[in-house]
Amino acid sequence: MANKKMSLSKDGKELLDELTYSLDLDRPLVIKMALAKGISTSESIDFDYSSTPKWTIPENIIRNEEFLMFKHLVISNKGKELSEDDLNKSMSYFIEKGVRVLNDSVNNKNSLEDSRFVIL
Repeated sequence: MANKKMSLSKDGKELLDELTYSLDLDRPLVIKMALAKGISTSESIDFDYSSTPKWTIPENIIRNEEFLMFKHLVISNKGKELSEDDLNKSMSYFIEKGVRVLNDSVNNKNSLEDSRFVIL
């Protein structure tokens, strides 16, 4: 089991690149962190998901046990069973949301804090 191709908006991709650089982490790890943060954040965030061009999140970044865990967290968050398409759309939404939450955390830190601690 692994993720299918998902899309990230242009703005989301730019924020993802900024996070990857500022946290000095690999992009797949930042995507997983954004997904987890997006699921765990209960506040609603308004963002434009339609900005183009879309960036395709490659297949198999999230696989095996990680995919199963995220799948159940998304289903639990939504409160209903989801089809594969709905699951991928929900994961894309939570990654978009998480990228924005993480970016806000990094941008609002004071100058002495390490970015990696702020995102926890």
